[in-house]
Amino acid sequence: MYLVKNKKNKNFKKINYYAINKFYKNYKKNNLNALKTVTIVIDAGHGGYDPGAIGIQGLQEKKVNIEIALRLKNLLNHDSMFYAILTRNNDSYLSLTKRKQFLKNNHVNLLISIHADSSKKQYVSGASVWMLSKTRMNREIDNYLKKTPAILFSKKIENIFNENKYDFFLKKTILDLQFNNFQKIELDISKKILEQLKKNTKLNKTYPNYASLSILSSINTPSILIETGFITNFLEEKKLRTADHQNKIANSIYLGLKNYFNHSSNF
Repeated sequence: MYLVKNKKNKNFKKINYYAINKFYKNYKKNNLNALKTVTIVIDAGHGGYDPGAIGIQGLQEKKVNIEIALRLKNLLNHDSMFYAILTRNNDSYLSLTKRKQFLKNNHVNLLISIHADSSKKQYVSGASVWMLSKTRMNREIDNYLKKTPAILFSKKIENIFNENKYDFFLKKTILDLQFNNFQKIELDISKKILEQLKKNTKLNKTYPNYASLSILSSINTPSILIETGFITNFLEEKKLRTADHQNKIANSIYLGLKNYFNHSSNF
């Protein structure tokens, strides 16, 4: 047992971290045993009146994003292991709130957000994979605990939260444990995807990176963002425009996911 000071009433409250950790390990194990299909939301960044970054030759990021997203969805949905959903399937604008609503209101196993990078330095090139920073996730968890917005968690977590509506410390501990699990999943998936991307394109960053990205900040879903290349680099813009390169990027992401889930005992 550990003693944690409750700033509100200045008393000390007992929290059994061992019991919570034991519960969460069982929760992960049960989820793995029950998981028959991996549901993945593919988010094609930008769209509609928001073109995203624009290349030297005029290529719009939104067009690259949706092409790769559609190709990735097709690959995943032809594999019985996966079920893929798109946040947008055409050139339409979708607010960040609506994109994140997919995750809040549904049981989703993973979010992959597809983007193309940009830089004022035209020589910069290469793909990269991004994860949410711990600082940003801590802020999102704190906001949830203060406002208690409608977010769909697993039944086990929902039951505990309903039974302990006013136990801030219990909820915070469970959400912290969940985030630690998510980060491990995201890191391992990102590494697998980078391994495959390296075979087909230059990497700007050879290791997953962390940033405060709103699209990745849902507290109930593991999420990664993939920058498929620099649209502001003349040679990469030329490649990103072609169906052949778009297929290579989509296939790299698919194979990375396949390799992870074929050997995972953590999901």
